[in-house]
Amino acid sequence: MTALLAAVFTFGALAGCTPGQTGGNPTTPPATGGQTASSEPTSNGSGTDLSIAKYVSAPCSILKPDQVATLGTLRPAAPGTGPLGPKCTWQGQDVIKNSTYAISVTEGRDFEDMVSNVKNNAVFTDKKIDGVRVISTDPVDGELACSTFLQASKTDSISISVSAAADERATKKPCAEGERVAQLIITNLKG
Repeated sequence: MTALLAAVFTFGALAGCTPGQTGGNPTTPPATGGQTASSEPTSNGSGTDLSIAKYVSAPCSILKPDQVATLGTLRPAAPGTGPLGPKCTWQGQDVIKNSTYAISVTEGRDFEDMVSNVKNNAVFTDKKIDGVRVISTDPVDGELACSTFLQASKTDSISISVSAAADERATKKPCAEGERVAQLIITNLKG
């Protein structure tokens, strides 16, 4: 449950909100004094424009069935809508044994504005995977949950939230797992 709350907080921050905020301008959270890593400066954008248009109406199709199978034992995909747009959630079959994955498709939100809302999180990594900018972040420590964001274009992105099941925490680190899923999605977006 704590992992899910941390993931929701991170998604809310990227959406430009904080838990008690009901409107106005997005706020940047205060520095937490945590560790921040950047493997290379990538503030000029992804350098690639990848279309996410077909996934806006079908977010659960962003991963192919064989790719979903690599995530573990999951319940059927559950489409929905969240703060970052259309989303798909693959909940672990057993929440103690199997991790949960949520993927949101975001159109029309400036990626740099979204990043500015989480850049001071305790965990923040900014790098490129196959030439695409990817951010991994968590406001706590990244041990229970992590959110990974891939920049499809200046205003379009895909968000991946991984909540690690208790039995998988030693083998599936949430940020590394989010980046692995981002790699799968990048492959699909590039066709």
